[in-house]
Amino acid sequence: MIKMKVKLYFLLSILISIISCRGQNSVSSLKDKNGNIWFTVSDQGVYRYDGKSFVNFTKESYSLNINVSSCIYEDKIGNIWFKTNRGLCYYDGKKFTDFQIPFPPSSIVGDEKYSLLLRSPIQVCEILQDKNGKFWFLTMDHGVYRYNGSLSDSARNEKSFSNFLLDETPNCILESKNGDIYIGSWRGGGVYRYDGKPQPTGQVGFINLKGFHDGMIACMLEDKVGNIWVGTRNHGIDRYDGKSITNFWEKDGLMTRGIGCVLEDSKGNIWLGNDVVEKFKRGDAFYYDGKSFMNITAKASLTMVEGFVYGVWSIIEDKVGNIWIGSKNGLLLCYDPLAASRPGGKSFTNFSEKLSK
Repeated sequence: MIKMKVKLYFLLSILISIISCRGQNSVSSLKDKNGNIWFTVSDQGVYRYDGKSFVNFTKESYSLNINVSSCIYEDKIGNIWFKTNRGLCYYDGKKFTDFQIPFPPSSIVGDEKYSLLLRSPIQVCEILQDKNGKFWFLTMDHGVYRYNGSLSDSARNEKSFSNFLLDETPNCILESKNGDIYIGSWRGGGVYRYDGKPQPTGQVGFINLKGFHDGMIACMLEDKVGNIWVGTRNHGIDRYDGKSITNFWEKDGLMTRGIGCVLEDSKGNIWLGNDVVEKFKRGDAFYYDGKSFMNITAKASLTMVEGFVYGVWSIIEDKVGNIWIGSKNGLLLCYDPLAASRPGGKSFTNFSEKLSK
């Protein structure tokens, strides 16, 4: 029975790995504390945009031939983190430093499962530094890591890390204003909240929250008034106010069931990017003004290339209020709300070619 479970775990890990590798040229984005916009494009490197020009940052500044994918993060002291084919690294404004994560110890996963974990590299999909300065790393098939040391400590071993949710596929992480850590799973476990206490389910430190409309979670956001928005794979988006959950999808004017990303802009609008579903066959961006949803790409599917539609996986607002939309296949669009409000104004600019050099 144990061997059968191990085999099933291994097959599921392979399936998840295949799913996560679809659309390798996906665009992810970050606005740093100085207002620069960073874009990562799988297999093409990292681009930094200062409001005037794009620079392929890794080619210009990193001497190693690395493959940067979609994980990017700025920590509290301004380091910019990247996921590469060699693991993780961060840039402090002058140099790059590699950051290695060890495999979970066999003492907490068992020898058979440990041998399976060793067969695949640790792939970090999300990073968070919490209010206490500790780093959280979400991985595709090695659970959640919390790093309890400091970046200046070069002797990182398994004792410097705590491991959680080893049987889940954590996909997104959020720290709320009151310091709670929320993690969304892609395997079907839904939403977990960390409280540091052992649970009867064996998920040490995490409570599995009930009531969300889908077990596959793509993204999370806490808005300015404290609501937590949870984007799902097949059931639109849930809004959680700490007591009750409200679901938005087709019946509410949201022309998608799959949410790929979520953003709150400077005016309080909630922006959503959709993961393409069969019914609509389009990659769109929406925003919710508190009353209704507006589809800004309703007249045309702007994320279509050679007849194939790619979902919107990244939305970010720059310092002048433009909304940048990143899609699979390296597509990058900039939406100007002011231009869109003027008759005949050009609301969209396609910057995709800037990320292909």
